[in-house]
Amino acid sequence: EDKLERVKRASEIFATFSQERVDYIFTRIAHEANKQRVPLAQIAHEETGMGLMEDKVIKNGIACELLLDGYRDTKTCGIIERESVHGLLKIANPVGVVCCITPTTNPTSTAIAKSLFCAKTRNGAIFLPHPRALESTAAAVKVCHDAGVAAGAPKGFLECVDEVNREVSDFVMHHDNVNIIMATGGPGMVKASYSTGKPALGVGSGNAPILVDETANLEEACGSIVLGKTFDNGMICAAEQSVVCVESVYDQFKEMLIRRGATFLEGKERDALGKFLIVNGRVNADIVGQSAQEIARRINVEVPYGTVVLGAEASNVGPQEPFSHEKLCPVLALCKASDFKEGVKLCKELTEYDGIGHTAGIYSRSQERLEEYAQKIPAGRILNNVPTSLAAIGTAFNFNIDFSLTLGVGTKAGSSVSDNVGPMHLLNVRTVATRQEHTEWFKNPPQIYFNRNCLEDALRDVSNKYADGTKDQRAIIITDEVMGSLGYVERVKRCLKDKGFVVSVFDDVHPDPDMMTVRKGVKACEAFRPDLMVCLGGGSPMDAGKYIRVSYEHPELHLEDAASRFIEIRKRTKHFPKLGSKIRKLVCIPTTSGTASEVTPFSVITDDMGMKHPLFDYELTPDIAIIDSSFCDKLPKSLIAHAGVDAITHATEAFVSVAANEFTESHSLTAINLLFQHLPNSCHAGDPQAREMVHHAATLAGLAFSNSYLGITHSLSHKVGAVFHLPHGLTNAVLMPCVIRFNASERPTRMGIYPGCDHPIAKQRYAAIATHLGLKGKTDDELCEAYCQAILGLMDNLEMPRTFEKCGVNEKAYFEQIDDMALAAFDDQCTPANPRFPLVSELKQILTDSYHG
Repeated sequence: EDKLERVKRASEIFATFSQERVDYIFTRIAHEANKQRVPLAQIAHEETGMGLMEDKVIKNGIACELLLDGYRDTKTCGIIERESVHGLLKIANPVGVVCCITPTTNPTSTAIAKSLFCAKTRNGAIFLPHPRALESTAAAVKVCHDAGVAAGAPKGFLECVDEVNREVSDFVMHHDNVNIIMATGGPGMVKASYSTGKPALGVGSGNAPILVDETANLEEACGSIVLGKTFDNGMICAAEQSVVCVESVYDQFKEMLIRRGATFLEGKERDALGKFLIVNGRVNADIVGQSAQEIARRINVEVPYGTVVLGAEASNVGPQEPFSHEKLCPVLALCKASDFKEGVKLCKELTEYDGIGHTAGIYSRSQERLEEYAQKIPAGRILNNVPTSLAAIGTAFNFNIDFSLTLGVGTKAGSSVSDNVGPMHLLNVRTVATRQEHTEWFKNPPQIYFNRNCLEDALRDVSNKYADGTKDQRAIIITDEVMGSLGYVERVKRCLKDKGFVVSVFDDVHPDPDMMTVRKGVKACEAFRPDLMVCLGGGSPMDAGKYIRVSYEHPELHLEDAASRFIEIRKRTKHFPKLGSKIRKLVCIPTTSGTASEVTPFSVITDDMGMKHPLFDYELTPDIAIIDSSFCDKLPKSLIAHAGVDAITHATEAFVSVAANEFTESHSLTAINLLFQHLPNSCHAGDPQAREMVHHAATLAGLAFSNSYLGITHSLSHKVGAVFHLPHGLTNAVLMPCVIRFNASERPTRMGIYPGCDHPIAKQRYAAIATHLGLKGKTDDELCEAYCQAILGLMDNLEMPRTFEKCGVNEKAYFEQIDDMALAAFDDQCTPANPRFPLVSELKQILTDSYHG
């Protein structure tokens, strides 16, 4: 009673807020919840024992990112639309208090989503969690409530009950203070919400049938179906349940599923699975969200290592066939249809039996067949050539679908809505969303100068006037004391003065630049007021210079906000500010051959607590890069070796990244070829030509990974290097062979999530690198191993240890830290682009393998 009174009072106050205040609260809740996506996922997994913790992180993250992106600029307060031509005026008012019922399958992500829905629409909410997810749901609600209150929302606008039972649920749902019920949960709770006599937005059972016809891209279909079925162990209600394949490609498709990790049970084993799957006509709660391996263990069936889906062939639909039910776990029915017409008929029966109004999928290249299927299948979402579990809720495979974890099923299933429930359902108005295409890019510095002794000519161009007749006049050099002792600072300073610049030098940069360095650099800029910044040195001066510029121009920006993690850069919860208001150009001159910071939108800054923060945004990309290998003449051998292998890692990970494209691939391959060809001579003989080629190759690798990103070699390397203070290039070298072997799998536990990645590609891409280098191998497996051996051979040539044990890392300390390093690597910004999506346990195994070899 007290909670309901608090929510009502808070909602009445909230209803008076302006759009500006509401949007600020909405943004802060999304940003703060996004920061807690990993801890909340861990709590949910520990409490429910269902699904994959790592996938719950993804669901928490996309709930924040996609809702913020989708509704950031949507008007929800007062006058929201004026159409003078038609004489229309639309006004939005909040509904009041929302009773939010949340499930055990997606507890924290659903709580975050519904909190954001209510915050955007000025509604209060009282949460009724599933009894098995009370703690995790309450934790998510508290994060959202506290973030909202800190941003100015009325205290108590979000509340969660302290206990859950039938009496509490009935009391809350029937209470006069509750104006509408938004129910995501089991059929009992959803039915109860509609029986209250109050307006209700509810979901229904999902039993998504997937039709695969003879025109389909079978490889794409197989990869997508397995990806969708295994995501969070199949708990999303839109997940693939039964695949109906036409007879002409049935055997071929079944074999593909087996290669991707499906194991089909027959006879007594099939019967045992069916009995365990459905109990008293309903899905057995003990099977929900469990892995294929765990389910097999519970029914005492041995399955091959690597099994990710349990399959059963089926021909009937109804109570007598347990595999025709909704299953909420990685169990898949496979049905044979004589032709497309029979396949549509069977999919319609499956939908009507246990999933009417929900979701269905089809893999076909025929637009005519797609439209016929869509008109005949009674589902609210018809999804073409995409994983239904991920696409139905509005993730990467089509951003034009409204993101939601509450999927309406329409009146035939007893629901008041048939679309994805969102903020607009909590207002008394309707809105129409505009679709956008998914665009990619190739962004690099506008000017890149290269070849030995190109410095003077490059700086001459830097001194040219702008189109408006003005020119830069005051240049600050960001560097370190070593560059001064080598005479490099004086060389650059002299060139700038010859071009008419007034020059100041800030040389207090140290390895792994921190915020103290940044603050000193900002003070130097404030005193000197430069309009040109020149960063001279290795990665540290360039990283420092980039963030000094950011802090100088935007002192209000906090490091943790600038370094906010994202899964998709366009959907990040904290936008990066525009640069150039004070320092019009950033020039980078690298003196080592590895980091490629001179052409990348990356920077790494250490905060005052000693934690490293990787920053990524194209605003950080330098305006001019000067690749002059004469600055590399005095490098020590170890630095050449470590930086060179770092560059090989950059090029390799860029080439196999899920975001690799035609524009990045050529840069990657050229860089790898140059590095393998010239790095030994550059290191041992100090050959100027070899050093020039290595210098150019490192930059080419940077151009590639700036646009296709990196992978888990870097994710793990960041953590190992930070804990044990090893050179970054060395940790990359030790990890890379183990990562290659991990990625090069045709049946990964999870494939990387990216629209252009429809099947496991890493093995073929590593093989392509090996072929480009002229390595020998009859199969892709042999070529992948040949590339690993080539890397190890290069390490031996460069006198680099092969394992962390050989690097001198203490074994006890290493394995004490291994769990923390694996979890931190999972949440590293480089992980999402890896071709194989890693589980935390798999990252831990890579770290284990990299210690002893």
